[in-house]
Amino acid sequence: MGLWIGSPALGASENIVWRKLANRTQGSRAVGGCLYLTETRLLFVPTHIDAITGGKRWETPLAQLRAVGQQSPDGGIFSGGLRTRLRIDTDTGTELFVVNKIDEVIAKLAATPPS
Repeated sequence: MGLWIGSPALGASENIVWRKLANRTQGSRAVGGCLYLTETRLLFVPTHIDAITGGKRWETPLAQLRAVGQQSPDGGIFSGGLRTRLRIDTDTGTELFVVNKIDEVIAKLAATPPS
């Protein structure tokens, strides 16, 4: 995505179909970056600075998405918990993201067919 955020590693026939700036809750902190949707996966790539300071990449195959919705604020000052967050439930657990226009993001992801 440029100087601040790296691009995800894509398969030979994989394309980015949608992207959104997001902060991923990682432990007790929110890691800045970008959420990417391809035909087969949902991925998060942290900013270069957040990656240097321990921010991790995350991905899940669309076939492992179980639910997309909202997570109510929990008061976490540094984890994004002062806002309603995007909640993504997968076969391996739950991920939380701070995004703008959360209802539009939920509608987009909920309408994405599993691969």
